[in-house]
Formats: sequence, structure tokens, C-alpha cells
Amino acid sequence: MLYPEDRRQMIEICLRLQAMDFFLGTWGNVSVRRGNHILLTPSKVCYDTMTPEDIVVIDLEGNKVEGDRNPTSEKEVHRQIYCVRDDVGSVIHAHTPYAMAMSAGDIQEIPCMVEEMSQLLGGGIPVTQEYVPAAQHARLGEAAAKAIGQHNGLILRNHGPVAAGRDLQGALLACRVLEKSCQIYAAARAEQVQPIPEEAIQSEHYRYFYTYGMEKT
Repeated sequence: MLYPEDRRQMIEICLRLQAMDFFLGTWGNVSVRRGNHILLTPSKVCYDTMTPEDIVVIDLEGNKVEGDRNPTSEKEVHRQIYCVRDDVGSVIHAHTPYAMAMSAGDIQEIPCMVEEMSQLLGGGIPVTQEYVPAAQHARLGEAAAKAIGQHNGLILRNHGPVAAGRDLQGALLACRVLEKSCQIYAAARAEQVQPIPEEAIQSEHYRYFYTYGMEKT
């Protein structure tokens, strides 16, 4: 069995997300990239009963490498993000209430309002332009890959959030910051939001990933 430790960690993350109400039923999925391989949670398997053997491995072209089950039906969201972002090692697609509320609003992007967004997400949170019906998996993946740019999070229109990170823990943190940001935006919309300047976003994002914790004080 390929990547046994990654499989175990993926199930642990799924259970954490379920306990946080970020995953409901079997809605929500997790992936990890290892070179040319992508490990994906399976389709229609409850997280409480999921085993390492249930995890499916595909390659970057979408061909199954290992596993008896079908990968998540949203595998194209994960695969196409990996294809455009070499720096991403894990992707989480969740179904969280505030991000889903934003997905249904007349919003093109959640503006970058707080430090956590600039540092971890790389700025605001883009929202894909149009709703893609559930069976059109390739189109959904294309929309996600187009929207994400150099951000670490996006929202699928009328669907839900997608978070990316260098690894599973990074993707989990991005997922939590994304949902918190949507909650903050929902509370602040009655007022006029003051976004962080673009030059500050770029410098803070770079600092978080490359120099934070290493500066001399």
C-alpha cells in the first residue's frame, strides 16, 4: 500500500473537520500530493468508518494508481489545482456555513481585511463566476484552478470553500482562516470594509512563509 502514513493523517484530518462541523455527512474531501501522485478520500464513505485502504491514489493525469473505491467525485478540483500550483501539497474542500453563505451572495471576492488573510491566504478569497452543476466535474475543476491564482483559498459559487497548503496542516489552517474570514465579512458588511493595501498583502504573505520566526529581534 502506497503512502500509509499520509493515509492515516488524512483520516485524522477528516475526523477533526467533522468534529468542527466543517464536514457534514460525506460532504467534504481531502487530498495530499506526493510527486506525480495524488491521494484522495473516497466517494460516499463515512469518515467514522474510513480506513487507510479506502484512500484512492491517482496520478496528475487523473488515472487511478491504487485503490478499490472511486475517488471523491470532486477529484478534478484537487487535481487541477495541483496542475497549476507546484507549491501546493494538500487541498481541502469543505462545506462550512459562512463560506457557503458567501458562495450564494452577489460577491466576486471576500476582500483581504485582516492579517491572517494576507499572511496565510495571500490576500482576498476569490469566488468562482458561475454555478457549476454537480455532475460537471471537469468544469468545476477548471473553475477552481482558474480562480485560485496564487491564493490559498477560494469559494466555489453556490457550493463551498476550497483551501490549499504546503501540507495537510497548512491546508487545515487555511480552511479555518477562510471560514473565519467569511464570518468576519458577514459581520462587517453592514459597515464599510477597509481592505489591507495590496503592497502590504504581498510583503506579509512572503514574510509568513519565508522569514516569519527567523527574524532577529
